[in-house]
Amino acid sequence: MTQHAHPTRSRSLTTASARAVSWLGLLALLGCGPLGMEPGSGDASAGDVSANAGGDPGVALIIGEREVTIGELHEHMKEQFIEEFLNQPEDRIFEMHENAVRDLVQRHIVKTEAQLRGTTPEALSEEITGAVGEPSDEDVADWFAKNQARLRGAQLEDVAGQIELLLRDERRTDAWKAFIEPRLEALSWSMVLKPPRTELVATRLVRGNIEAPVTITAFSDYQCPYCIRSEPVLAEVLRRYPDQVRLVHRHFPLDSIHPFARPASEASMCAEEQGRFWDYHDAIFARQGRLEEGSFAEIGSELGLDAEALGQCIEERRYMDFVNADFTAGRDAGVTGTPAFFINGIALKGARDANELSRAVDAELSRIAAN
Repeated sequence: MTQHAHPTRSRSLTTASARAVSWLGLLALLGCGPLGMEPGSGDASAGDVSANAGGDPGVALIIGEREVTIGELHEHMKEQFIEEFLNQPEDRIFEMHENAVRDLVQRHIVKTEAQLRGTTPEALSEEITGAVGEPSDEDVADWFAKNQARLRGAQLEDVAGQIELLLRDERRTDAWKAFIEPRLEALSWSMVLKPPRTELVATRLVRGNIEAPVTITAFSDYQCPYCIRSEPVLAEVLRRYPDQVRLVHRHFPLDSIHPFARPASEASMCAEEQGRFWDYHDAIFARQGRLEEGSFAEIGSELGLDAEALGQCIEERRYMDFVNADFTAGRDAGVTGTPAFFINGIALKGARDANELSRAVDAELSRIAAN
């Protein structure tokens, strides 16, 4: 996923399962070992022997006459990991805590459900993923046809295998989601850890009730494919909470990979001068895959804007500083990719669905009501 829905690294077609890890954590469990297995259980001797061929399988290092065991080495590694963890930014520490909490809760769900069915967590996992059908050649070709513009001239035969992996991962993610989500909602659990908040000043680019108690600040890039997918999600959240939520748009153009993102942001602000920011914003996304030098004047003409005023504003780069200020605010808040959302200052980085955003909104409304 280029730099978009994952804030810390690029995502290729073959890493779609990261969506499942960030939402569920369960696919990671499948990849790392049997579900429900306690640390240190199972037969580790084979791995230890292979790592110490010809020596004591329990010894990792000899310093002088002292033998350092693998157990001691592991304790040292834990200390290193914890030290590195604690040196992370505050929001990253919370994100990792939150992922660990959800992982524990979801392990509990899988283990409990397996016991109810008289089976093992491993067998239950196989049952859920085994019910997912394999993508057909037609599915792969259809995905390729719909996303050709993003593949930069790649031929179907060159990327068919990657697309198949992507579609398979998406289906498995959906299957896990269908299994976990209702049980997660029904389970009595709460996370006591509180997320850090970032103070973000609302700009004038607001949708929804301007006096709403909950503000969703969205840092977005007009050429980001995951940002355009988030637009109907944000619209749905505003529909669900017409009085309680307002949306604030912030510009975060990723210049290194999206050459027209910054010009699009600046042009949208020129349209804002004529009271048409949101119309222009929607129109840019509508032609996302076809943006070029002349696009911004054409969009203005389609919307009936004053062409001369718009053109002069764009030519002067009148809103370069405004866009730069948005970008700086996002960077200072820890944003490194798009989309990135903040719910009353609480970071939710990466693409999210309406239910995830709604849960965050509900949590804020409950907190406000309690206070």
